[in-house]
Amino acid sequence: MVNIVHWIWHIGVIYILYGILLVVALRVAYLIMMESLKVTYSDWNYKYRIRRIKKNLDVKESPVSRNPLVKHISLLIRTTSDNRNELDAQVFVLFSGIIGFSMFVLFFIALHDLVVAAIFGLLLSTIPYIFLRLKLNKIRYLMSLEFLSIVQRLTQNYSANQQDMYYALVETQKQIKNEDLRKVTIRLISDLQVSRSEKELKESVQVFTYTANTNWSKRLGSIILKAYLYNEKVSNALMVLTKQMEDTEEMLEEEKSQMQDSIYDGFITAPLFIGSLILGYYSSGAQDWFSLQFGGKWNLFLFCLCLVGVIFSIIISIFLKSPKNDL
Repeated sequence: MVNIVHWIWHIGVIYILYGILLVVALRVAYLIMMESLKVTYSDWNYKYRIRRIKKNLDVKESPVSRNPLVKHISLLIRTTSDNRNELDAQVFVLFSGIIGFSMFVLFFIALHDLVVAAIFGLLLSTIPYIFLRLKLNKIRYLMSLEFLSIVQRLTQNYSANQQDMYYALVETQKQIKNEDLRKVTIRLISDLQVSRSEKELKESVQVFTYTANTNWSKRLGSIILKAYLYNEKVSNALMVLTKQMEDTEEMLEEEKSQMQDSIYDGFITAPLFIGSLILGYYSSGAQDWFSLQFGGKWNLFLFCLCLVGVIFSIIISIFLKSPKNDL
């Protein structure tokens, strides 16, 4: 027993120290090798993306996509829908045209006035477009509320993932709780992954920036493109963007509070319109009210005009209710 204690005290300590030194050396070597492998993989991944882009630079744009209206509709559909189809914009325009023509026929039969029927048909043909704009406006409002936190998370993840923008975006979308905002980020990641040319990469980033449509999102889109396409280091740019957004957030909150009166004025048109109809009904009687309201051409015209005006007033108030967080 004494010999064992003597051996441990005089010789065993040396072996223990050598063992600790060996473990530390292996750990340091592992960290150095992993760091080198990550840098090598990042460089290889970047070169692979560049080769894939250069290989497909000759992708031609179809004549239809050059049409500004169709391009705008296509961009709107891409930002508000999960389904993708090259003919979505054309189908949407055709559907809106059918609605407009149907309303034109109905108003012409009711009012016997070609110009008035054409005006109402044209106005009502924009309803599908307005619904898409309302959906997009809701997404933009949610993004304006969370955009600062998204940029902050992206900045942290960019530094934590060896300054690789793609993996920074992947980690950022995992931390986003809102389902609509996560879909926007996942759509951007998916588009970046399947893009075959520099033009398609820029279009993917354009869809993301159009979804938010703020100066902040445009700057972030430019930063993402520089980091992903040109492999530039954008840590400083992300930190500057975050700082500027934090400095201007309080100013934007004060501006939003000044719009409440206009929003209430738009919503109050609906109860006023309904109240005027009820008042007319009780003051003239059911039969007289119906004949007075719908029996004459101009009475019917004024009713339709007020109804369309109330609809568009509510739509405008909904737009104002969800402002963008932008300067």
